[in-house]
Amino acid sequence: MASDLIIIKFGGSLITDKSKICTPKIDVIQKICTLVSQLNALGKKVIVVHGAGSYGHIKAKKWRLSEGLIPELKDQLSALNEVREDMKTLNDLIIKCMLDNSIEVHTYRPHEHGNGIGINYKFSKFFDEILNSENTPVVYGDVVESEDDRNFGILSGDDICEILTRRYSPKHVIFAIDGAEGIIEDPNSNHSSIIKKYVLGTKINTIDVENDVTGGMKLKILRASNCLKLGSRVSIINGNNIEMILNSVLGLDYIGTEFVL
Repeated sequence: MASDLIIIKFGGSLITDKSKICTPKIDVIQKICTLVSQLNALGKKVIVVHGAGSYGHIKAKKWRLSEGLIPELKDQLSALNEVREDMKTLNDLIIKCMLDNSIEVHTYRPHEHGNGIGINYKFSKFFDEILNSENTPVVYGDVVESEDDRNFGILSGDDICEILTRRYSPKHVIFAIDGAEGIIEDPNSNHSSIIKKYVLGTKINTIDVENDVTGGMKLKILRASNCLKLGSRVSIINGNNIEMILNSVLGLDYIGTEFVL
């Protein structure tokens, strides 16, 4: 794969108001589309991964979708289809914004093309076709089918980043988050500072996020660490500040967390 391949994961809390069901942050979505356009202009091939935020997590938590099929929850399958439709609505907003910014784009919808829960998800060859075209691939966290007795489960955007890193060996994997400039030393303290260089294996405190069904910062650090072990450069940066993301790609100083061995 080309050495200029970059994966950027835009977190659900970044692009939506996670406390209000199906509420997008249109201004942030516009920013990230501008960023992708700028990276394309620099000759970078970008894979865009985005989270579900309030389009997925609230209903997924209520209906316990991460646990798989629960027969006594009679409306669970209806809720599953609602979440998939809500995610499509969010993705359509992002796609429209990218098209408005003259970005040729094509979406890979995980539940339509592959199966397997979490890190065990298997992408179909359709993703290869998108990546090898002139289009910018977009893929998102989804409720996907499973071959085991759970029947279905969650595939998070963070899982997707590790799976795609293992498959395509990108030069740089960037996790664009909301609410912090990077990994915080102690999120329970009001005076804690950012970890500028996160050494693999270092234990840090994390906090549980309301309505999150995919593992929060703890899972993100695990997936990011595995991406580094696979040979890619890895950063966690505040997605509201696209200048810092650009600086990181260009090898300039930036505010955020760089993963190091």
